[in-house]
Amino acid sequence: MGSEANLIDKLSRIVGAERIRTDPEHLEEVCWDALSASRIHPLKRPETASPLCVVLPRSTAEVREIVQLANDEKVPMVPYGGGSGLMGGAITLRPGIVLDTRAMNRVLEIDKEAFTVRAQTGVVLESLENRLNQDDLMLGHDPWTLPVATVGGAISTNSLGYRGGKYGSMGDEVLGLEVVIPNGEILTTRAVPKSSTGISLNRLFIGGEGCFGVITEATLRVFPLPEARSLRAVRFTSFEAGFEAIQRIYGLGLRPSLMDFGDDPTKVLSGAVLYIGFEGPKPVVKAEENCALSVSEKAGGRQLPQEEAETFWRDRHVIARRFKENRLQRRAGRRGGVRWEWLHVALPTSRVLEFRKVAMEVLAERGIALQESGLWTQPELFSMRLAVEGREDERAQVRLEDALEDLLRLTQRMGGSMEYCHGVGIKLAPLMAEEHGYGLEVMRQIKKALDPNNIMNPGKMGL
Repeated sequence: MGSEANLIDKLSRIVGAERIRTDPEHLEEVCWDALSASRIHPLKRPETASPLCVVLPRSTAEVREIVQLANDEKVPMVPYGGGSGLMGGAITLRPGIVLDTRAMNRVLEIDKEAFTVRAQTGVVLESLENRLNQDDLMLGHDPWTLPVATVGGAISTNSLGYRGGKYGSMGDEVLGLEVVIPNGEILTTRAVPKSSTGISLNRLFIGGEGCFGVITEATLRVFPLPEARSLRAVRFTSFEAGFEAIQRIYGLGLRPSLMDFGDDPTKVLSGAVLYIGFEGPKPVVKAEENCALSVSEKAGGRQLPQEEAETFWRDRHVIARRFKENRLQRRAGRRGGVRWEWLHVALPTSRVLEFRKVAMEVLAERGIALQESGLWTQPELFSMRLAVEGREDERAQVRLEDALEDLLRLTQRMGGSMEYCHGVGIKLAPLMAEEHGYGLEVMRQIKKALDPNNIMNPGKMGL
């Protein structure tokens, strides 16, 4: 207890006692993220812990002092953003410091000529979007977690959003970063779109889940608000017919800003629905829309009422707003007698239908229900929603998680990647060696070189 009080006293000298939290309610909120306990394999659950304290810095200088102190004291540290991660990347595994970045929420500079914004990484994405809109600009990144996720969290998982087909992932929008690495040094990269002066150090932190340093500022590429936007919903008689149309649309060089395709039975009794949208100058949007609809019609697609597409777009952040209202619901997961799981994999386009067919056979053999299969933002990015009866039966969860892992390994054998959107955290850590081979050892050596005391988000990503 004495060493803990001594640590908190030293932290108070850096940020002031008013920006340190030790009350159980606050510790409970930030020791976990949006990965529910019902989505962790029962036989592979790591030990978790309560943080010693939560610290809310407001500047890079304060972060530097906090990191130096943690390194000197060999105290673990978990960088924390919006807490909306789905893989356990922000779960506290060892008692230590939670570095809550949400007080670092300033938009520092908007360059309308260069189409860039520089911001602290605790800024919530929706707040940044609203600020940019005042200057007729927007983020290209529009995830379902927009009202909750922070700039730093989105970079750290290289997350993907609804506009990803046109603007790419969050990592694609990063031009420059300011990062405090574990020894307390400040690393700043040049905020330009292209450089041939060595490897890109930005990429060490994009998708790094806070294991290599704390991102404190980011310079991002932003975009003009579109002059026009087209949204359409098209129903196909089968998944295969819709997939063929999507391949042709992308094969023509079209890049929809929105592409969401799936066979969710709550939206269509049979077949599959494609939500597709284009943004930009009016003549370009109209031409792209006409071309995509023509391809869809030739593949047997039929347009649904316009309200269907508008409702989809309007409601895309509803789940995140519910999460924001009750963060602690995340641990228990969904209520009722069903366990749920999600699969998001990247595959060569030529293997998607083959993968889907084999996956459906695997699930049928295991007694796992396939609730939906679909694509998001581009034809290579394939998803499934799985379910099994038996919410109170741990054997059902083992069966579900074993089936999921088998499908992830099938993805890897087919030349794909086991995740395209949410990161690794603790949930996918056991499969990192199969994902990267010797590449995981390379990551571990980089981690060891930068963080020899292993203070920075230890236990994540299989590092």
